Amino acid sequence: MSKLRSVILLLVLCAAAMAQTKILLYDFEARGVDVSVTRANTQVLRDALNGTYKYVVVDPPVGTFCYNVLAAADSARKYGAAQTLIGNIMAVGGKQFLTYQLVDAGSSTLMLADKFDLPPMDQFPTMAERVAAAIVEKKPYMETIEPGKILETEAAGPWFKHPRKPYAGILMTAGYLYTFGDRSSSLGNSLVNLNLAVSFETQHMLTMLQIGYMRGPNSEQDITFDMFSHYVAGSGDFAPFYGGGIGITRFSWVGDDNDALMLSAGGGVLALRTYYFRLVLASYMNLAIASHGFDHATGSGRLTPGARVLFGISSPSIGPDATIKTSPGCIGAAIGAVFLTGLIVMLNG
Repeated sequence: MSKLRSVILLLVLCAAAMAQTKILLYDFEARGVDVSVTRANTQVLRDALNGTYKYVVVDPPVGTFCYNVLAAADSARKYGAAQTLIGNIMAVGGKQFLTYQLVDAGSSTLMLADKFDLPPMDQFPTMAERVAAAIVEKKPYMETIEPGKILETEAAGPWFKHPRKPYAGILMTAGYLYTFGDRSSSLGNSLVNLNLAVSFETQHMLTMLQIGYMRGPNSEQDITFDMFSHYVAGSGDFAPFYGGGIGITRFSWVGDDNDALMLSAGGGVLALRTYYFRLVLASYMNLAIASHGFDHATGSGRLTPGARVLFGISSPSIGPDATIKTSPGCIGAAIGAVFLTGLIVMLNG
């Protein structure tokens, strides 16, 4: 039995090794920068490529360089590699730029090429991880941006990127609540709501502490207090999340003893995670457990299920190192959300 396990393990290791692609990596050429910068950059990129387990880096003789596609393809074939990565770091006008090219040895053609601002040296490992991801997935470098992997040079750009991994903001949402069954003999089962929340987000967590105002078609007004916790499943600009919440709802139309425990479960999409603000679209199933019956005539209806849909936009992060930059689109969306909510309230008033 132990021999069989050893054979299976050996086959698995061989299959994994066969799936790896050999890539010839030349030291980047230094153009107006110190050679220590190019050596450090090449080393962290070498480690990042090996760390993908998709590539095995082949090193040419020390001190050799390659500058064009045809020579890179010839060198790859000479050293038994399927691809070659060449590039340079150039200083222009006080800035440093990194350019790289991925060359296919078989066809002597360019598979991938990109150029971007070189970040400070302490961010080289993050940059190398993203370059390696771009090479593995054969996509542009800028498409590898994720929360927590935004470089300082990108955060200062025109897209209002935000470099902080934790994100704390003020979130304003507008939505609609539908209860399955009338809450009272004289009231309907739909309400519009406007909510204000403090949100905190890490790469895979989103929490919100929220206060809300709900209004129904017969001028009933409810106040809600909720705390939500979610798991964020994705890591890109648009990431799904799911979770639940617990809160208290105060019904203004029931009577003196008019509180209910509100349980929620659901999920949604968190958008624009690498920007200075966030968009949130969420839906929840709710269960209101009232202090007493909703219907005064019968004293029944303590349990009332419902469904809620929310759409919101956050402020720029309120963290200690947050920026004051905002996007005109963010401001416009916030004004639009307030106007839309007011319009819905008036139509249901």
